Amino acid sequence: MKYQPVVKIIPCLALCALALTVQAAQLETASYLRAPHRTVLQQWLPGKTTLRLATEKDCVNKEGLTATRQENGQNYQPYYTVGDFNRDGQEDFAVALINQGKRSRRFAIAIFNGPFNRSNPRHASVPVFFTEGIDLGDGGLVVLAGNRLVAGVFQTDNCVVLRPSGRRYVMKNCL
Repeated sequence: MKYQPVVKIIPCLALCALALTVQAAQLETASYLRAPHRTVLQQWLPGKTTLRLATEKDCVNKEGLTATRQENGQNYQPYYTVGDFNRDGQEDFAVALINQGKRSRRFAIAIFNGPFNRSNPRHASVPVFFTEGIDLGDGGLVVLAGNRLVAGVFQTDNCVVLRPSGRRYVMKNCL
């Protein structure tokens, strides 16, 4: 009888538990997240141990971030935004995440459609849009007029618009 696989599983379980603890702590300290959005992320992120919220520290374009904050207010968060993206009268939100298992193109985007209430928690705790392998180090998420959700490099046309299409979203180049 071989016991080697069990020995390999124990360190993996320890790493997974550590990753979940880090995720939970990060969500608790992300005071800029609205409470219902934090709850949704707390329900969705466990089990996705390589993902964590992107933070301002992940932004390498500090000059662009400063300029964007001058336009959108000092409380602008580059990797979290709220709006009625699918135009159904309900508040939606989008977050950027970091895949810690990748070395390049580490960013991911998740969009959650509202409503965010206790009567329908399952609906809201699954993103209606999720994509990985993008680079938002020089930019972030911005909501433009008409609740258009844009992801890309600050102060440029190097971006994508995330448009609702039925119950999902599609990415279209800004140009």
